Amino acid sequence: MGPDDPRFKRMIRQVELFHGLDPHDVFKIFKRGMTMMFQQGETIINKGTTGNKMYVILGGSAGVYDGKKQLNKLVTGDSFGEMSLLMNEPRTATVVALEISQIFELDENVFHKLLTKKVAVQILLNLSKTMGKRLKNANEKLAEQ
Repeated sequence: MGPDDPRFKRMIRQVELFHGLDPHDVFKIFKRGMTMMFQQGETIINKGTTGNKMYVILGGSAGVYDGKKQLNKLVTGDSFGEMSLLMNEPRTATVVALEISQIFELDENVFHKLLTKKVAVQILLNLSKTMGKRLKNANEKLAEQ
């Protein structure tokens, strides 16, 4: 599947991280990253670990946990792990596949060495929007309590 394939274009439209990017730029990112399959119940990342990678769900779903408490459900198109990638801080939650899931892994080398400034800036803007939505949702949940 290449950057001009309608299936590829449809898939990347589902991923907020790639909004506003040319399919050819996204294809370059995919060539440098790694796509993995996780089985239901398999841990993708663990709370407290440090990492320089973030993840995008290309298919399937995952639960975000603090201990046994599920904080959120992530679905196709959602990303996670951005805080560790951007701030080099320990992960704040554990993420577990809720079903067989295809996950794309993106590490900091792609940002620092392989992406053009224009693409990197657009991805960072998209990450900012995602994090802003998460903060708004968290604030709304706190206000409900």
